[in-house]
Amino acid sequence: MAINLASKYSTKLDERFTKKSITDAFAGKKYEFTGVKSIKIWSVDQVKPVNYNRAGTSFRFGTVNELGDTVQEMTLSQDRGLTFAIDHGNAQEQFNIKHCNQILKSNWDEVVTPEIDKYRLNAWASGAGLGTINATALTNQTILRAIMTAGAAMSNVLVPKANRTLFVTESMYIETKLADQIISVEKLGEKAVANGSVGKLDGMNVVPVPDSYMPAGIEFMIKYKDATVDPQTLKTLRVQKNPIGFDADVGECRYIYDSFVLGQKANGIFVYAASGVQATPSGSVSSGKLTLTSASATAIYYTTDGSNPKNSPTKQTYSAAFNVTSGDLVRAYATGSGVVDSAILNYTVA
Repeated sequence: MAINLASKYSTKLDERFTKKSITDAFAGKKYEFTGVKSIKIWSVDQVKPVNYNRAGTSFRFGTVNELGDTVQEMTLSQDRGLTFAIDHGNAQEQFNIKHCNQILKSNWDEVVTPEIDKYRLNAWASGAGLGTINATALTNQTILRAIMTAGAAMSNVLVPKANRTLFVTESMYIETKLADQIISVEKLGEKAVANGSVGKLDGMNVVPVPDSYMPAGIEFMIKYKDATVDPQTLKTLRVQKNPIGFDADVGECRYIYDSFVLGQKANGIFVYAASGVQATPSGSVSSGKLTLTSASATAIYYTTDGSNPKNSPTKQTYSAAFNVTSGDLVRAYATGSGVVDSAILNYTVA
């Protein structure tokens, strides 16, 4: 006769590892979406100085034109939810180890928070105005120069040095921490500080990011905090006790969020990638016509009025060389299949 041995189940759940949001403390929150789904943000055009004409009979300051502007509309697109039931019969026969409130909280930490972090990082990278693609892997001998060169590129277009954050993949953080200059000068990673930052480097908060969070191929990203608008307008965690048709506790979670890069502050984001990012377009002029190219691009978009082609209502789709004149500023970016959008080309016609 077979002997069936009894089994005993632990009343403690085997919970997954969780990580607090790595983006929330560095997200842009200056704009309010309270009570609305969309907002419009105006930015005014710049005015080019001219020589003052002392002898002029009128308009000595130059020709008077109406001041133009650009409107960027931001519409929330991420309306998400999840739900589950804990049947009272099942709960009773499992030592009541499943508690709806606890499961809701764990799903927020384990599922929702990583989703929002990944979405933001992808949106920030796609909206970046600056970037470099270098297929040669960074090492502890080269990474610090790459980071400081990126920071210098931002400073050269007048991005404030304060409130910058370096998001670096865990793999590249190893190289960063082992860099000779770090070991001898800065005590990066000596102790953890608030909001996921592990210290400062060249004045920036340093936040290691799981490799799987960062868009594939991107090794680090520098972000100026107020370059983005990152609203979360709804967070609902609710337990329904025995709703109609259920002898169960039903957990419900709904959250609405999105992430946008401000058109005039796109240079507040620099992306460094080995791959996974479309090449920034290049331009060349011949016979008064500008040609734009980007290898393997699915499309190139451009503007001629100085606005950001990534979100400007005046952007055009490039199809063939077009007429330009000396002094024109053409701004362009390229998209590709399965990759992050390119950085922005700023081409001033000679």
